[in-house]
Amino acid sequence: MSILQDIYTDQYSPLEAQPKPPEKLRAEIYSLFEKIEAELGREFAERYWNCLCDEENFLNYASFREGFRLGVSLMTELL
Repeated sequence: MSILQDIYTDQYSPLEAQPKPPEKLRAEIYSLFEKIEAELGREFAERYWNCLCDEENFLNYASFREGFRLGVSLMTELL
């Protein structure tokens, strides 16, 4: 199967594992989330967290799309 078909069918995975944020940063994020949850309630904290996740997913997709566009542009220059 080609890489494009793998990407299209959601079968593609990068050769290298995605880097994980430093443990100190992760601990800081979860600590802050716990404070938000304590002050503003669990429901608000979860809605806020979900919005942050949606934003991150959008930015990741936009970056992927731009990278794909760049790759295609570079390949067409070779032709």
